[in-house]
Amino acid sequence: MKKIISALAVGSLVLLLAACSSSGEAQKKMTAGDLLDKSQEAMEKSLKAVRAHIVYDDYAVTVYDGDIENPEKAGAKFDMKIDAFLDPMKVRQKSIISPRGVRSWKQDLYQVGDRTFAKPEKESDWEELPSGSIEELFGTLAAESHPMLDLSKFKEFEDEFVLEPIEYGYALSLSLDRNDYKRIKELFPDIGPSQDGFNIVDKIELVITFNKSTSYVTSFKWSSDMRNYSDGNSYRSRQKLNATYSYFNDIEDFSLPQEVSKIAAE
Repeated sequence: MKKIISALAVGSLVLLLAACSSSGEAQKKMTAGDLLDKSQEAMEKSLKAVRAHIVYDDYAVTVYDGDIENPEKAGAKFDMKIDAFLDPMKVRQKSIISPRGVRSWKQDLYQVGDRTFAKPEKESDWEELPSGSIEELFGTLAAESHPMLDLSKFKEFEDEFVLEPIEYGYALSLSLDRNDYKRIKELFPDIGPSQDGFNIVDKIELVITFNKSTSYVTSFKWSSDMRNYSDGNSYRSRQKLNATYSYFNDIEDFSLPQEVSKIAAE
């Protein structure tokens, strides 16, 4: 009898170890491409509302004729807090815009479908902006992560991502060099120096995190530092973006300002 019980115990242990091994192998077999596809499908199917916080710092320095003591600095920092319903699209955004060398100012923005309405601080009237205004105002990096990250942009690099398990989910990390610059530039045209010339890529790194249970994207971080030399001048572009996503399908509805509703109905 003892031999039978012992044999059953050993058999159960073998089955348990085999199941654990099988589960571990299945997890290891998931690729970055699989995760991108799974997340995109999940968000398209079930994500209806989200809260986003995007902080984007776009910094540029130009040195003319080697005059490093008198660089020309430009760029701006954007801090955007967004509540968004995705189908149909209804977005409320409050932004703090801080151009370098100029006092910060606030801007309220609403999107209704494919139409965008904005009112800068201290202005009394709302203005409808032309199509593509999010990209025009905040750049392609911010536009593609607003109000939710567009994962299709990164399928180009699915074989180069590093997939790692993290607490409550997964992370995809990517580090690019000068050889990859043209590829990523096609996806995000305003990254790096805008001038033509000899490019040096000091850093292009990005990390996307995913919730394990829902497969939704929970954050997107971008950091790049690039230089360009042309006709005796040097140009440097440093860009950092940190986008976080939360309150999935759990944000309170909001009403449009009366003037925005009136313009949108026209």
